[in-house]
Amino acid sequence: MSEMPRKKVTLNYLRQKKANGERITSIGVYDAPMAAIADRVGFDLLVIGNAGPMSLFAHTDPTTVKFEEQLYMTQAVSRVAKYGLIVGHMPYLSYHLSKEDAIRNAGRLVSEGGADAVKCEGNKYTAEYIAEIVRAGIPVMGHIGMQASRRTEQSGFGIKGKTAAEAWEIVENARAFVEAGVFAFILEQVPTELAAYLTRTLPVPVVTLGGGRVSDGIYHISGDVVGYSAFPIPKNRGAYVNVGPLIEDGLRGYRDDCIAGTYPLEENTFHMSAEEHEKFQKLTGESLRAVPGAGR
Repeated sequence: MSEMPRKKVTLNYLRQKKANGERITSIGVYDAPMAAIADRVGFDLLVIGNAGPMSLFAHTDPTTVKFEEQLYMTQAVSRVAKYGLIVGHMPYLSYHLSKEDAIRNAGRLVSEGGADAVKCEGNKYTAEYIAEIVRAGIPVMGHIGMQASRRTEQSGFGIKGKTAAEAWEIVENARAFVEAGVFAFILEQVPTELAAYLTRTLPVPVVTLGGGRVSDGIYHISGDVVGYSAFPIPKNRGAYVNVGPLIEDGLRGYRDDCIAGTYPLEENTFHMSAEEHEKFQKLTGESLRAVPGAGR
């Protein structure tokens, strides 16, 4: 039996998966090669989060990520992905200063970047800006729990919502986002009890990163999945392969062969015909015997 032809993921498709209890799959991708592979494998959501500029451009803090960097990565993904819903992340201060800025920058990620939707971190105080983006016709995915761009405010990258009071604050923020019109959430680094409650009570899909297995879907970062990052892979995320040592072995072998003079291989070396090389020698005034490999 042949497989059903694949279709582009839509918001209605994601809503239907939540209603049917089907797991939503999502992956963070930041460049064309990884996005092309991920889209061939098949993920519902292809998310260009701020982990991309951090892992590929070596930003140690997401607040230093420039909008243009996020835009370039979104363009790279959208040029090769055909099926996954492309979600471009709105970086720090790209939607906080005014509603006009929020709409303009979100619109750029769609019109210039090729995103299908944008992702915004925040809380009940920034929900009004998110509502304006939605009213402009741009789908928004919320990001709550641990928020990298609010690292200082949240006292680091650790688990959020460990106490009842902190968990309830996340619930209030999530409800404000739903009221603002988000179509889904990424819920990062929270206790599984909180993830279960939000998944059960919110009308939109909840996708977790570091929130257990009780949600509507799971999110992971491609570099962490395969061991490809400039920074250490978080121990609590889990990697499936580690391509770092393989890449290192390949680069070391290439370097060593360059030093030894064995690369490139002779069979991959191109030569002029003896007749043309002799003509060339006459033009340059060099002796034919003076050039290694001449006339081969």
